[in-house]
Amino acid sequence: MPDLALLHGSPIRLWARMGIFLGLLMLGFGCGTKTVIQSVPTAPPPRQDKASPSVSEMLLAQYQVWKGVPHRLGGSDRKGVDCSGLMQAVFRDAFQLNLPRTSIEQSRLGRGVDAGEMRPGDLLYFLDKGSDHVGVLVTGRQFLHASASAGVILSDFDSYWAPRLLRVRRILDAGT
Repeated sequence: MPDLALLHGSPIRLWARMGIFLGLLMLGFGCGTKTVIQSVPTAPPPRQDKASPSVSEMLLAQYQVWKGVPHRLGGSDRKGVDCSGLMQAVFRDAFQLNLPRTSIEQSRLGRGVDAGEMRPGDLLYFLDKGSDHVGVLVTGRQFLHASASAGVILSDFDSYWAPRLLRVRRILDAGT
C-alpha cells in the first residue's frame, strides 16, 4: 500500500484538506433542518373585460333601443315619445340620471356651454318651427332627438340645425 504521506503530503495536511472540504460541503448543503422560502402566490391582476363604454357608445346603444319610435306630444314610452320624454328616458337608462319631464325644467340643469365646446352627452336646445326642441349630442357632428316628422332619429348638426341652436347645457360630470 502506498504511503499517504508521500502521495499527498503529511497525514495532518490530508485531514486538514478533508476538513475544509467537508466544511464547505456542509455550508453549501447544510446538515441541519432546511427552511424553504417560497414566494407567496399572488392572485392574478383583476381581469379587465372591456373598458367602460364611452358616453357616445352609451348614447348610440340608447339610439338602437329607441330608433324609429314615433313622435307623440307628451309621450314618454316606446309607443310614442316627444323630445323631452326621450331625454328623460335616455339619461335615466344610460346614466341613471333622473331628469325632469319638460324641456324647460331640463334646461335649468347643469351649466351652460359654448357651442364650440360641445361634447357627447350635452343637451342641445333649438328653436325649430317656432317651438323649443331638445336633443343630446352623441358624436361631434350628430345628435339624438325625437323628430316630429320622423320619430326618434340621429341627425347631423348641419346647416339646418346649427343656426337654430339656442343653448347647450352640460349635465354630465367629466368622469361620466
